[in-house]
Amino acid sequence: MTRTLCLLIFILSTAVAFAQIDKKAAQALVKITTTDQSGANIGEAAGFALAMGENSDGSGTEIVSVYSIFRHAAKAVVTDMKGKRAEAHRIDGANDLYDVVRFSTDKAVATPLPMATDKLGVGSKAVILQANDKGKAQNIEVTIAEAVEHSGLTYYTIDRAADNTLAGCPLLNEKGQAVGVIQRNAEGNTAKTYAIGIEFNQALTISTMSAADQSLQSIYIPKQLPADKAQAMSYLYLLTKNTEDTLSYLANLGDFIEKFPEDYFGYTERATYYIASARYAAAEADYAKALEVCADKADIHNSMSVALYNLNRRKDYTPYKDWDLNRALAECEAAYSLNPTPLYLQQKGKCLYALKRYNEAHDTYADINKTNFRSSENLYNQSRALELAGGDSAQVLALLDSAVVRFIRPLRPDAAPYIFYRAQKYDQYGKYKEAALGYQEYEDLVGKANLNDIFFFNKEQAELKARLYPQALNDIEKAIALNDKEYVYYIEKALIETRTGHFEEAIFTATQAQKLDATDPDSYKLIGIAQSELGRKAEARQNLQKAYELGDESAQEWLNSMK
Repeated sequence: MTRTLCLLIFILSTAVAFAQIDKKAAQALVKITTTDQSGANIGEAAGFALAMGENSDGSGTEIVSVYSIFRHAAKAVVTDMKGKRAEAHRIDGANDLYDVVRFSTDKAVATPLPMATDKLGVGSKAVILQANDKGKAQNIEVTIAEAVEHSGLTYYTIDRAADNTLAGCPLLNEKGQAVGVIQRNAEGNTAKTYAIGIEFNQALTISTMSAADQSLQSIYIPKQLPADKAQAMSYLYLLTKNTEDTLSYLANLGDFIEKFPEDYFGYTERATYYIASARYAAAEADYAKALEVCADKADIHNSMSVALYNLNRRKDYTPYKDWDLNRALAECEAAYSLNPTPLYLQQKGKCLYALKRYNEAHDTYADINKTNFRSSENLYNQSRALELAGGDSAQVLALLDSAVVRFIRPLRPDAAPYIFYRAQKYDQYGKYKEAALGYQEYEDLVGKANLNDIFFFNKEQAELKARLYPQALNDIEKAIALNDKEYVYYIEKALIETRTGHFEEAIFTATQAQKLDATDPDSYKLIGIAQSELGRKAEARQNLQKAYELGDESAQEWLNSMK
């Protein structure tokens, strides 16, 4: 009798405890409605306020809900049990695999549930707290059938038929503490309800690599910045590479400035964003504010110089005030006066070059190349400035040689542009053998499959001038293989064959050229010359006469020589 009475008292006390849960915890329940960028409705789900300690952004309330209604959401409205409304302010973490999201609101709503420190075991009683159709809270008493731990997380199986309307609702212990979050049933097992342990929400955080997290980037509501400044800067940098959600990026820049008002990074990055969208007055204000409150004024001047330089290189730029290349030059000179580092000197060289002040640009790059900023790129820039200033070709080529020699052998693809440009300059200045060697080095580096017919034609031209006839013949054949409709390539091939005494081959190749263009005199002249060398004088005269009639006056000289 006593044992039965004790059991009855325990059951009644548990029932009373659970009956009190909805009265104490009901105010944590919320309804969440999400819409996309056009304002179209995405979905609606349950959620609840959760006490996470100090709010990550110091305002509003932390809400936990299902992720699925947040995919592609640009706005989320939260309504609590009293009808008070708030909007999602910042996403604090999300995971599409477990269908969980946590976010803060722009103002306080609901009353947060405490988070349980103890986990539930098999056979434990618990409550799923839900708001019914009448807007009243109701508790659904359940029993834990399984509690499996994996990687520090607990996965609960509940002896209750699945009901996806419960997704996002809290699973509570008898103290009214949040133990878990009810999950959508995606396995087709309608006999069971599942929940993930509430400790999972502590792992929903924003870190540097969150910028590449598709779960987060598929939500178009701004994300919470990492608390650490270095991580926040890295996050913002990666965000520009991994998302097209520019409004969220702008919001995060504002968050960075609010958290770190004396760091120039937020101001200069936001100014760069404003310049890209032609909001020049806003950018100007950010630069001015940064110069007012930040200590690193040299970096601010240089950042503005870089932004103005890039802006003035755009063809669609409509000048704003004095934001021209001269202002860009003045800003980098101001930076250099505050901190004479080669980095700012390098920016000065770019500005001088863009202003076509080539002598000054050459001298600036010469100064840079006396420092630890000496590089292939800066040697190339010095060479280019010297050439445009009318400098000695030997010095121009010597600087290009210095640029190439800095690359470690075997060469890597990053050396290819310098090798190709140097080959072109050798060709331009009449050093044809060096040019041919340079073109070959470039071909070996990038691979024949990555080159077009024009490259092989230009290479053949250098080899022809260097009298490297076998190489020239080989390369013009490569050009024809890539483009067999170009008349000039056949003429070039026939010319090489004529010069090397392959007259029959020259006649055949020139005949192929005539199939592409029968009105050009070159093919007739080459055929006539080859026939003459073979002793076929009558045929030769006919073709040379035809070339003359088509406008090649030099063909007459060949006719006269045959007399």
